[in-house]
Amino acid sequence: MPARILLIDDDDITRELLSSLLVAAGHRVWELPSPIGATRTILSERIEIVILDIFMPQMDGDKSAKMLRENPRLHDLGIILISSCEEERLRSLADRVGADAVVSKAEARAKLVHVVSRVMRAPRSTR
Repeated sequence: MPARILLIDDDDITRELLSSLLVAAGHRVWELPSPIGATRTILSERIEIVILDIFMPQMDGDKSAKMLRENPRLHDLGIILISSCEEERLRSLADRVGADAVVSKAEARAKLVHVVSRVMRAPRSTR
């Protein structure tokens, strides 16, 4: 089932690569280079999943994820954290901010579309 996805990453090349993977899998993708304006885009475009890079200059993805998770209007939003940092650290951050899944950038080509599908299928209470 196609998802409406907001991809937030400050690296243009990474955004383009990940967006291409998701679009090829049939998803609709919006892109932002920073979390600034993310809530507005999520609400206006009825975004179902946000994919957030952890390390960005204006606001780190884990802080953005925490703010999104605490917004009552976004309680059904799926959140996937992505980073090139070690997977243990990424999972720890995800647990702390209530993200639904993680994907390392090294494995994004092989795993991102599958992770998006899993997050879409899972009821919010069990993600």
